[in-house]
Amino acid sequence: MKTLLAALTGWCLGALVPAMAQTTEQVSPCIAHTTKNNAHVHIVKVDLSCPSIQLVGTAVGTAPTTVKNFAYRNRLNVAINASFFDPQYRPQGLVISDGQRWSNTRDTRQHAFLACTAENRCLIDAPNHTAKVNAEWHTVIAGWQNLRSGTYICARGASASCYSNARAAHPRTSVGLSPDRRWLYIIVVEGRLTGFEGFTLNQLARLYRSLGVRDAINLDGGSSTTLVINNTRMNVLPSRQLFLERSVANQFGVRDTSAR
Repeated sequence: MKTLLAALTGWCLGALVPAMAQTTEQVSPCIAHTTKNNAHVHIVKVDLSCPSIQLVGTAVGTAPTTVKNFAYRNRLNVAINASFFDPQYRPQGLVISDGQRWSNTRDTRQHAFLACTAENRCLIDAPNHTAKVNAEWHTVIAGWQNLRSGTYICARGASASCYSNARAAHPRTSVGLSPDRRWLYIIVVEGRLTGFEGFTLNQLARLYRSLGVRDAINLDGGSSTTLVINNTRMNVLPSRQLFLERSVANQFGVRDTSAR
């Protein structure tokens, strides 16, 4: 009986290993990519103290395109989809690229954003806050819910959709900053797959907390969720998309010139 119990225990522990295992690869001298949860969760860690790191947003006036096209055109090491957008492909919230503000974009209490200067001094907008544009901001991408200290935050007076989106499991795209603002984290979660629906926003917020990140924001997700590293899409798209990457209004990317 003890032998059988030991064998069963060993089998059970062995079965858990793939789900718990994580792998890390160095994308460039200043960028690392880690996968978890059977490679359904992707964590990109960028060292903003590296002078070779450049943060890139979609150029003003660029037509909607895929993340992979954006990455290729801009010779990026990492690229993701960015802001939520309306049916006319107008990004929601404040968007700034190369120091130029997208027309008709602005911060609201309902939105959150990541803002970075050309020197990669970055901040994440506080919840329930409407910000004025800082002339030093070089790249800004907007999100919806804040992810703070292990939980999601919808702004005061937010619509019911803010909460329903947060509580359901979906594919997710997000960005966060370490407390000292040295490290930029990009987390992309796959979903709508057989056996893996994705993350709720509380799950995503808890993952950031486990990394020591207090402040992050949720970007557009669902069928928009895409992570491209060195011109290769890393995430599996939802089953119904049949490998077709969605065009989005704007994107965000990282270039490490030391890797060239």
